[in-house]
Amino acid sequence: MVLRHPWIAPELSQVGLVHIGPNALRMASGLLARFEAAGFPADETERARGTLMAYVVGIATSEAAYLSLIARSGRTEQEWVAEVRPAFDEAARTHPPLREASSARQDAHPRQIRDDDFAYGLERVLDGLAPRLEA
Repeated sequence: MVLRHPWIAPELSQVGLVHIGPNALRMASGLLARFEAAGFPADETERARGTLMAYVVGIATSEAAYLSLIARSGRTEQEWVAEVRPAFDEAARTHPPLREASSARQDAHPRQIRDDDFAYGLERVLDGLAPRLEA
């Protein structure tokens, strides 16, 4: 939703963590039910939901800001990345691990990198929550 409607990102920061609209409540209730069905302790379902949503909203907000910046430039994402790459390489010259990690992915489409990074982070968040199923 945030990527389709980037204007929502600043609104989320102004509203804070209290979302009382019908869609937000429906989504929160659905997630709580899924965490409960998965076996989370009853006193932890809200915390697990909040952790997951913090990750998703945080990534989506950051990505929306990034894509809005690119849209304002009048370039495609690939063009923008190609234009910024030399400056990044120069700045990262004194940080070899950062430069090597970035260089390893420089031929990948930026959208694929974003999708892969989101999936990786989501899996790590869920991996971190999984041990609580045994609590």
